[in-house]
Amino acid sequence: MHLDRAPQASPLRRVLVITVACAMAAVLVLPGLALAQATPGPTTSPTMAPTAGTNPTTVASPTTVTSPTTAAAPALTLSNNKTAPGTQITANGSGFKPTEVVDVTFNGTSVGSPTADSGGNFALSFTVPQVPLGSYGVLASGRNSGLSASTNFTATEGPATLTLSVPQAAPGTNISMSASGFQPGEVVQVFFNGASVGTPTADTNGTVTVPFSIPTLSPGQYVAEAHGQTSGFAANASFTVLAASATPAPTAAPTAQPTAQPTAQPQPTPGAVPNAPAMAHDDRYFSQTGYRIDDDQVWGFFQANGGLNTFGYPVSRTITFLGCPVQMFQAQIIQVCQGQGPALINMLDPDIFPYTQVNGSTFPGPDPTLKSNTPPVSDPNYSTLIVDFVNQNVPDTFNGQPVNFLQTFNTLGGLQIWGAPISNPQPDPSNANFIYQRFQRGIMHYIAGQGTQRILLADYLKAVIMNQNVPPDLFGQSRESRFFNQYCPGNPGWLCRPSDLGGTDLTFAFVQG
Repeated sequence: MHLDRAPQASPLRRVLVITVACAMAAVLVLPGLALAQATPGPTTSPTMAPTAGTNPTTVASPTTVTSPTTAAAPALTLSNNKTAPGTQITANGSGFKPTEVVDVTFNGTSVGSPTADSGGNFALSFTVPQVPLGSYGVLASGRNSGLSASTNFTATEGPATLTLSVPQAAPGTNISMSASGFQPGEVVQVFFNGASVGTPTADTNGTVTVPFSIPTLSPGQYVAEAHGQTSGFAANASFTVLAASATPAPTAAPTAQPTAQPTAQPQPTPGAVPNAPAMAHDDRYFSQTGYRIDDDQVWGFFQANGGLNTFGYPVSRTITFLGCPVQMFQAQIIQVCQGQGPALINMLDPDIFPYTQVNGSTFPGPDPTLKSNTPPVSDPNYSTLIVDFVNQNVPDTFNGQPVNFLQTFNTLGGLQIWGAPISNPQPDPSNANFIYQRFQRGIMHYIAGQGTQRILLADYLKAVIMNQNVPPDLFGQSRESRFFNQYCPGNPGWLCRPSDLGGTDLTFAFVQG
């Protein structure tokens, strides 16, 4: 049995096959070699890539040569770089390490510590602190990476506006004031000719409306104003009082009393009320309240100690009060006693403003133990001891909240403005988001999520003196004091009971100009 076998090629045929194969191999390899020797980098044309089956490691493909990637620099932007203190804005950051904590500060004060997302971005909404008008820096710093970015912010006057239902009217006419642009839920103080006519709470749109009766005033132009107690926003509008009609309007206190209060005490019949001296409308004049700082020493003291952020706006003319020339501001009273230079009245002296229940808030009373432990001025080491005492008793953190009381104390005048602490920090019993601390000359008020501000004590004292829209709780505590219901225009010294308030002349005290 025979098996078939394939025929064997002749030697010549084998040589030809090998020669052809080598030639084809050369055709395939030579372009690859030429390409490998070409200039590398992106300039190599993609059309010169080897055909299928060629070893790719011998080819300088453009996809294998890339430039190093540079990480984007951290950046910080604000949703609004120019607005009023108390406004809610958002800080947006990028370029930080993924999931790291980023500390954000406004003018050196922390406003939040968000965590960056997986892309190194964050967004933080915060309330602009109550700072004087001007420029400030906002800084974001990565807690782990050390990366940082900053931007600028400008604090401006608020957006509030004020309108009256009519532009002019005679005394006794019932009109209304409407103000908008305030923070929803904040208390707004509304004044006419320096007299408080209401403290309404702004609605969800930041608007308030107050009805009132035009007081008995000489014909002329007067100023109405509204002040947000939380935002610091303020607005004003002019109003013309016309001559009284032939049938006189019923005489009344300068503004209507709230229904929650008893009827105002009878006042002596005033004489003719002369026109108040005109005021210069220059850089010392504040249209927000209609008063000017006339006294050079008061002006210098005001400027040197924080201005509006420390004292608020002026709310009176220069008058004589308890034996010295003074000017009242929203938060303080600056006096210039003969031979002593400008200084602050101790507003919280028991004889002036000892009250703890004001407009629904409960302030801490004086702490006898703390007062007895205060270093005496007579101690030769007083300057050192009082600093230690303040540092020990005025905290920046209380009950886990960043109250910043010590920072506020040091920033806004220290001992000269605040005096020594006379209470420990205390939450409001009816609102845990409010924390107070009492000093000799002022009360600090922390509001959770908004920051720390000062209580406008002099505004409340002015309300007591004029008996105009005094909050019911304060009315009950102050109605027997010698300051209550003392403003009687046309009387000698414009006082209702001069014998109760010696060394005081309130003539033109609360007449704007």
